[in-house]
Amino acid sequence: MTLLIGLYYLYHKSPKQKKALQRAFVMMDFKASIMPTRISWTRWLPHLDRSLSAFFKGYRVLVYQLQTSSHDNAKAEGFAKLTTDGFLILYLLQLKVI
Repeated sequence: MTLLIGLYYLYHKSPKQKKALQRAFVMMDFKASIMPTRISWTRWLPHLDRSLSAFFKGYRVLVYQLQTSSHDNAKAEGFAKLTTDGFLILYLLQLKVI
């Protein structure tokens, strides 16, 4: 959950990171850029499902962009390590199934 919230705020509050993610989507030939969505709303279960769907649809691009921007941004480096952690991905997949 912290990863999803952190990714949302990383791209929502930083136009530079948001533009870099959109360029990564174009470079990797995705038809639409899938931005991380906010999950901390009142009805959090549907928002969690939507956020997980967006995360898994754009997973390759997110990992690529976070790893390339980790040289300049310590927060992006931390998120890059979290997104490549196998146990965390398994946990998120279990949340998606439930």
